[in-house]
Amino acid sequence: MRVTVRTHTVRGTTTLVRDYLPERPKGSPLLWIHGGGFAGGDVDMPESSVVARRLAASGRLVRTLRYRLAPDFSGETPLVLGSAPGRYPAAQDDVLAAFIELAAAGPAFLGGASAGACIAAGSAIRMRDEGDLIPTGLAFVYGLFHSRLPAHSDAEGQYLTTITDAGSRRWMTRMMLNYVGVEALLTNPQAIPGEGNPSGLSPVLILDAEHDVLRASGKRFAQQLRTALVPTAERVVAGAEHGFFNNPSSPHFEQGMTILRGWLDQIDHGNRQ
Repeated sequence: MRVTVRTHTVRGTTTLVRDYLPERPKGSPLLWIHGGGFAGGDVDMPESSVVARRLAASGRLVRTLRYRLAPDFSGETPLVLGSAPGRYPAAQDDVLAAFIELAAAGPAFLGGASAGACIAAGSAIRMRDEGDLIPTGLAFVYGLFHSRLPAHSDAEGQYLTTITDAGSRRWMTRMMLNYVGVEALLTNPQAIPGEGNPSGLSPVLILDAEHDVLRASGKRFAQQLRTALVPTAERVVAGAEHGFFNNPSSPHFEQGMTILRGWLDQIDHGNRQ
């Protein structure tokens, strides 16, 4: 199916969005948020552009956006904390502006990958708390949802238990602290959704990569969602590593796309009944 791409800014903001418009649209649109550790990534990376185009080619309008990025946190020098351009809630404000505009015509999905999944989940919790529009469904791909990497159990496989080392934990904590900028916000569920009660959210897809240290966070968040009685589908792409949506030539990309597309269609179908 032919796809037309249009770029514009959300009315009243400087938030740039890119809409992938199918020739024959069907189903609810999706706002899709790229990853990049909160401090990197863009709308041209495959995780954003190729995923959006492929979903649009199947008939679903997809919107991506260029949200504000947090400061670079690479290296070993101590983080400079406090407010800074791109730190929370800047990216979330951009997402909410783009989503509210997209959903003005009717129900819409919200989702993202990696750090984008965290931003999307926090945005959904904020909408729940503030009584704003509620997404028709939430799709989170190899996301991270906690301020510190949850522990793995032996039942989750030898691979995960061996790679979840102290270095991985320090890196994740550094990344999350760089995103929020203030230690007190590490327990704020609107910023870091796994740190609170996710009850009241719309149906969720948790799609993880088998060989990904961050799968511990996705698995833990899925448990929290089910405990909160949120309809939750949890899927794992066998053999995949973190970021498989950035490699469109990989069979893991195709597997992930099939799962994501099928879940979106399933939720749409259920809403029509």
